[in-house]
Amino acid sequence: MSVRMMIAVVATTALFAGACTGSGSEPEGPSRPERAPAAAAEPPRAHPPIACTHTATDPEQARAQLARAAPGQTLCFAGDGLHGAELEATASGTPRQPIVLVGRDTTVGSVSVDADHVVVDGFTTVDGDGLTLDGTGITVRGNEVLRARDDGIGCLCTDTHIRDNVVREADGTGIRIEGERISVLSNDVSRSVMRESGDADGIRFFGTGHRISANKVHDISDDGYPDPPHTDCFQTYDNSSPPTRDVEISGNTCRNVDHQCLIATAQEAGQAGAVGRSRSLRFVDNTCAVEGSQAVLVRWFPEVAVRDNEISGPDLARGVYLANGSTSAAVVDNRFRGDYPMVEVDESSRPGLRVEGNERF
Repeated sequence: MSVRMMIAVVATTALFAGACTGSGSEPEGPSRPERAPAAAAEPPRAHPPIACTHTATDPEQARAQLARAAPGQTLCFAGDGLHGAELEATASGTPRQPIVLVGRDTTVGSVSVDADHVVVDGFTTVDGDGLTLDGTGITVRGNEVLRARDDGIGCLCTDTHIRDNVVREADGTGIRIEGERISVLSNDVSRSVMRESGDADGIRFFGTGHRISANKVHDISDDGYPDPPHTDCFQTYDNSSPPTRDVEISGNTCRNVDHQCLIATAQEAGQAGAVGRSRSLRFVDNTCAVEGSQAVLVRWFPEVAVRDNEISGPDLARGVYLANGSTSAAVVDNRFRGDYPMVEVDESSRPGLRVEGNERF
């Protein structure tokens, strides 16, 4: 190793150690006007200091340290030598001693976790596979995922937290979760595109017990495609996917997206005569400013509560549309901007329906 390279390695290691003190489809609507500019994203939060058990500065070191990782260790990744690297974590921590992966001073292609009780903290991924997660007790925080070749953050997980991440220009969906009890909190998702994928969305969710809160989803367009995607902020469906139950989507902002704020459908269950296999969804206190024919579209999906939301859009033909046996729904205390029906419901979805307290602003 040259003297210059030795100095670079020491400098990047010191950067961590020196500061440490501890360890669907929709009905057609009219043409839309020119798109309004989106609000700027908030600056990233300050990071606490990190105590590194080991620091890797090239792919060979990274592979060796990931292979030897043990519960309670903090593995740091730093420097230009890891540019474009694909990091794969397969060693598990424990609930009290997770393995922590820190990448605050490097840019990699992707981070893949196939293990339990792992923390992924502060990486930037560019032009790779983004963050791919499979396991229990995973935490993904403070990462920036740019131009992923697939979904930006993909999680087949249980008891997992995805928070304070920025995802831009993912090919498909910014964040896709499937499993049980996944928290998606305070992420910024924008400019999803359809290159090799079949659509371009913000957040997709499948499974049970998820909480999706305080996220910003914005600037997802269907312009410029020969066969455009159906761009939505939040989507679930059961075609070749598990049923979705007991999910709460609250306090999110959805702006400048070309179709729905929320689309929840269970067509496969409907065709099988099993409406209710997906059920129980709460959509509460969200701000929706979208370009679709409706802001909320629900089909074959009973027990949906749409409450305390603010809904607007230049092309809205209706605010909330319930159809195909979406019974026992509640549309309560929402605010709608514009002159259109606030709620439309087909006959099959009227049993158990409650609509009250909605107003225009």
